Amino acid sequence: MKNIILAILLLSVTLSFMIDNDSYPVENGKLSGNATYTDSYQSASQADAGCELYSISEADLKSTKYADITEVIENFRRNKSMYAYSMNDIVDPGKIKKVQDDFDALSKYISGYIGGFKQLPAIARTSANGKGNYTLSLKPGKYYILVVSGSVKSDNIAESKGNIGYKVVDVKPVGETLLHVNFVKHEPFWFMSMFNLSGC
Repeated sequence: MKNIILAILLLSVTLSFMIDNDSYPVENGKLSGNATYTDSYQSASQADAGCELYSISEADLKSTKYADITEVIENFRRNKSMYAYSMNDIVDPGKIKKVQDDFDALSKYISGYIGGFKQLPAIARTSANGKGNYTLSLKPGKYYILVVSGSVKSDNIAESKGNIGYKVVDVKPVGETLLHVNFVKHEPFWFMSMFNLSGC
């Protein structure tokens, strides 16, 4: 009888230990880095104070209507580059207006898309301090990071408050995961042409 009681006692202790281990929360990882921006006429990077980072795990993102954010941002980047080249090459006023209208429509869509993404309940948000440094506590795993510059802006609806960057990163379960971001300020085309023609 004593052996049975002892066996029951040992079993209950073992089960209790297993339950405690299973319910123990996973320790968060640390995502940190430095946000900077660079002017085309300066060699040194400047701290991008106020740069905002919006993070969401792959699992949480898949359950939303923003699961295609990678393709959406890449499409915007391609069209932004094509738009810049087109506006410098096209001379026909009608074609210029068509290119402008098409890009404005895309930029407006991206602005609304990004606004919705930022409001997702699972989003973790942080901002870079005056030195451009930031830290975010996240559970280990794959994350999608939207970055909005605090210093660099572009003349389009989507980036009127800050240029958009995008990163995918695996947050380590132990230690620190580093993610540095840099934005580039482009000079006006006429200035860049003059600079290049001068031979400097």
